[in-house]
Amino acid sequence: MNILLLGSSGLLGRKIYENIKQVGKLNLFHNGKRKRKYNLERINNLKKIIFKSKPNLIINALGFTNIDLCEKNKKSYLVNVKIIKNIFLIKKKFKLKFNFIQFSTDQIYDSKNKRFNTENSTTVINNKYSKQKLDAEKICLKNNALVFRTNFFGKTKFKNSSFTDWVFRKFNEKKNFYLFKDIFFNPLRTDTISKIILKIILQNKTNLRGLYNLSSKGFINKSNFAIKFAKKTKIYNKNYTIINSTRIFNVKRSRNMLMNNNKFIRDFKIKLPSINDEIKNESKNYK
Repeated sequence: MNILLLGSSGLLGRKIYENIKQVGKLNLFHNGKRKRKYNLERINNLKKIIFKSKPNLIINALGFTNIDLCEKNKKSYLVNVKIIKNIFLIKKKFKLKFNFIQFSTDQIYDSKNKRFNTENSTTVINNKYSKQKLDAEKICLKNNALVFRTNFFGKTKFKNSSFTDWVFRKFNEKKNFYLFKDIFFNPLRTDTISKIILKIILQNKTNLRGLYNLSSKGFINKSNFAIKFAKKTKIYNKNYTIINSTRIFNVKRSRNMLMNNNKFIRDFKIKLPSINDEIKNESKNYK
């Protein structure tokens, strides 16, 4: 199988690359691990890499995820929406056949009273990022792709650090900082997601279609997540203040992003870990 991984230099993409690369029977192509080989915002470059790799499967881990910058940077639309649109234009024009996996976000949920959202729950557009991700979903689903709504964390070596990188840095700085009590989520580790994607590939389930929530079991708010993680990594101190996120953010964000993952477990027959186990396991990478 030929696999084209887009976003291989990003937080999630790099982990997916590392896991797939270990399987010899899978031919993995990518757009660079440290920096991009091609500017994929140009459709001709996109066509080059697709024609060169001749993929049976494209995994799109590209993403312009900075919510504040999405409000003012036009490049966010090109990365989050336009590239996807161009991929399917190329596929249709040249009558290509490949499956497609897209990673979306839990930022399109914002339920009340900590209710778990199913794939059929009402979506909410709080900012340009959530609108772009929803627009991308519509394009993918119209073209029979597989879309995973998710949220992830994990140790990285990149400039764009994950939530656990941020927490680890803040507790180690031993300066006053804020933690948010009003944002609830159930994310997964990047390593967990990448291993799940590999299982899906090896089980020949990349031809499944539709929308799935991909999350851990249970839920937690961001302040409790940070405190548990700090205690597990033995860097805990009390130099933080717990507040509501609305006191800090200028751009509106979702606050109740809990995802019901029953549909994923049913269709893929893959067990998902608890949020507490994910925090525990990721803390080992920081010790």
